[in-house]
Amino acid sequence: MKKWFQFFKHKAYEFRWAILSGILVGTSYIPFPPWALIFCYTPLWLYATEDSRSVKDSFWAGWVTQFFLTLIGFHWIAYTAHEFGQMPWSLSVLALLLFCALMHLYIPVAVALGTWLRLRFSLSGGKTLFIIALLQSLLERIWPVIFDWNLGYTFFWAKIPTYHLADLVGFFGLSTTILLFNAWMGYIWLKQSYVKRALTHLSFLSLTFAALVGIGYWHGLGWNHFDREIRATIVQANIGNLEKVYAEQGRGYQEVITKKFLTLSQEALLKFPQTDILIWPETAFPDYLDQHLLGRKHTQMLTQGLAPLGKPLITGAYSKDPKTDEKLDQSTYNALFLVDAQGNNLDSPYRKTHLLAFGEYLPLSERFPFLLKLLPFVSNFGRGKGPQVMAWGYQGETIHWGGQICYEGLYPEFTRGLAEKGTDILVNATNDSWFGHPSEPQQHLYMTLARAIEVRRPLVRSTNTGISTAVLANGDVLQKSPLQQEWSGQFVIKYRKDAPTTFYVQWGHWDWVLILIALAALITTGALHARSRRS
Repeated sequence: MKKWFQFFKHKAYEFRWAILSGILVGTSYIPFPPWALIFCYTPLWLYATEDSRSVKDSFWAGWVTQFFLTLIGFHWIAYTAHEFGQMPWSLSVLALLLFCALMHLYIPVAVALGTWLRLRFSLSGGKTLFIIALLQSLLERIWPVIFDWNLGYTFFWAKIPTYHLADLVGFFGLSTTILLFNAWMGYIWLKQSYVKRALTHLSFLSLTFAALVGIGYWHGLGWNHFDREIRATIVQANIGNLEKVYAEQGRGYQEVITKKFLTLSQEALLKFPQTDILIWPETAFPDYLDQHLLGRKHTQMLTQGLAPLGKPLITGAYSKDPKTDEKLDQSTYNALFLVDAQGNNLDSPYRKTHLLAFGEYLPLSERFPFLLKLLPFVSNFGRGKGPQVMAWGYQGETIHWGGQICYEGLYPEFTRGLAEKGTDILVNATNDSWFGHPSEPQQHLYMTLARAIEVRRPLVRSTNTGISTAVLANGDVLQKSPLQQEWSGQFVIKYRKDAPTTFYVQWGHWDWVLILIALAALITTGALHARSRRS
């Protein structure tokens, strides 16, 4: 026991700067204030440039950092494994630890590559810091992860106006600027013995950050112009997880859930009689809602309840194609419907494209179907065909709704596709009841709302348990629903018809070209400088 204690004590001291970075990053991400945003990775990178003796040491230091930041920032994975996967708490904690061990391996890979380049070409510490920052900014964009996240979202969360520049470079681009600030802070630390130079760089860093805030604020003012508006009322019914599962499996609760949403909608319209459209969350209606299936028992109950309300509805529900061959398997889809007050489909439903692994599909089962027989308790939803808009005729013109279901709102390229198809208003239907309180709901919320800034379209977010809200194209976040409560609220959604296409929608993450050029320049000039010193 004493030997193990001494071993961990020694490793904790050896990787103290890596542990510090993990804590700084984890406590600077949503829902924490971004207090260490511009220096959170600096301790780790300084270790890699000054103290690391090998590529292996740097890799393990980076691994320690990503483990701690994941443990702090994404501890809710254990709750999700317990609630969604029905695992005992012991296995749920093990699932969290496994997640922490593997989720962000691009961080140690970037540090290891930077160390290898430093040793291979005898690069200076300053250049190595910026090389690591650029490597990480590239890798975090392409590394396979369950869901994308980056520090750029913290600008939006903290209401730092720099977030407005996301319609030019995306939130990954904003993350790159944060990583470069971290490298710059490391360079200042390296030059601390040269007081005048260090202070000069610190002044320039502060001015640069302030300039980005000012430019972002000025740039955001250009999106304060609107020429249309509608009133959307969101209904949040706070359905429990058990009821959701039983309804999905056809074991009851469909009637209870349907009646609850209808009752809450009726009450909402008494409060907000000027409502133009009702919006319910993901799978709010726990049955099929396709036009050819309107004769089903619970679908008839829904349509009979909608008729007195007299309002169109956007809701999550299930979808299935008409059978053409009884011998063929027919997939069920997690879908988003736009229906009138009689339940008639006003357009084709949007079917979810990005499915949740182990929750909505079994990985590799599409190639190896026998896996479904081995694990029959895993849901196996059909996969949609990508971004799709739903058209709604309103006051003599057509409004195009761009549907996202749950964490599809975390994929920038998906929402870019909706913008390219002429979306006027984005609508996100989500069920966050599996993820606990309070970290994940806040993280998921702002990572989803961020899409509205990149494409400059308003976004309405309807959830089962919160947080339901809306954001306008200018970044104004409207009222937020409480968590874990029944609630309804009306939102005045201001928008521009045929709004201009943002630079980001046109070009995507175009800045990777600049990053590669900067990387090549740093490595080349660093190697040449090292050669000149030797000669």
